[in-house]
Amino acid sequence: MSKLRLVAATAIALTVLSGCASAPAASPEPSASPSASQGPFFIAAPLTGVQYEVGSANFPALGHPSVACKIDNSFDARPQFGLNRTDITFVEMVEGGLTRLVAIWHSDMPEAVGPVRSIRPMDPDILSPFGGVVCYSGGQLAFVRLIEAAPVFTASETSEQGNGTFKRSHDRPAPHNVIVNASLLAEQHNELRSPKAQFTYSLDQATASAATGTAVKQFTVSYPQATSSWKPNADGTAWLRTQDGAVHRDAATGKQVEATNVVVMTVKIDRSFADHKYGNVPKTIMVSSGTAWVFTASKYIEATWSKADATSPIILKDASGAVINLAPGNTWVELMPKAPEGKIVIK
Repeated sequence: MSKLRLVAATAIALTVLSGCASAPAASPEPSASPSASQGPFFIAAPLTGVQYEVGSANFPALGHPSVACKIDNSFDARPQFGLNRTDITFVEMVEGGLTRLVAIWHSDMPEAVGPVRSIRPMDPDILSPFGGVVCYSGGQLAFVRLIEAAPVFTASETSEQGNGTFKRSHDRPAPHNVIVNASLLAEQHNELRSPKAQFTYSLDQATASAATGTAVKQFTVSYPQATSSWKPNADGTAWLRTQDGAVHRDAATGKQVEATNVVVMTVKIDRSFADHKYGNVPKTIMVSSGTAWVFTASKYIEATWSKADATSPIILKDASGAVINLAPGNTWVELMPKAPEGKIVIK
């Protein structure tokens, strides 16, 4: 790693010394290089809380922007590419009660993600806190203008022609075949700042807030025309995903999609956005608050969530009002509509 990249990574670090939990605060200024007698030193990836020893073989490049993409989640689009390498993934309801994904990559950048689909009205409120690059393929003009007005760099299939970042796969039918090189997008926009933390994290899984919660064998989040089911893996350290009753796999590896943390948020839906083809477009209300459930290490706790404005992160708190620490690792966020459209069943 070059000295320039190391300084950039240090500038976005939320954990500099082992023993400190990361938090959604302003990034510290880089300090002078420590002497060997003061080490080892660790930096936490802002979107996962995973700590890396500075200068170690597995120390990732963190001084680049995040890349977020709208990912198709229809039957014809699965299995998708790159879902097991995301830092954070949101599941949102779209027309017809189906779901699409808003996936964010930062600490691990694939060369192929997708299929990428169109923008929706809630996406600016979801993605503004991350900054960085937002990639999509099409969308109503009103919704495209909303994301273009957000504090992000927008990369569409149209605007990126000739840049080598978007391509059409020949083994899938359109429109489920738009593939994006997330790694190249980040490289081409290194002038953008790296993301701030969106959640807070414990130092390890054993000290995560939900680790002392209620044991879970499986839980299912229902949308009007889609279901997301999760169950613990063999050693209880991750959650394995099932989509609409079938194992949800990553096309890049064939492995089942998994997450260290799953956060289920109850959200309000605004249906005042008209679409000439589909009728009213459901907009998830993100600048709000509500109930939530946080799942980590085969257990869960009940919670509340709040988001102050479009550029603010989501704050999770437990029953006592304390901020919840997730376990270090990737997180999936299920944006579940309020009943009767949405329902969670925990077993």
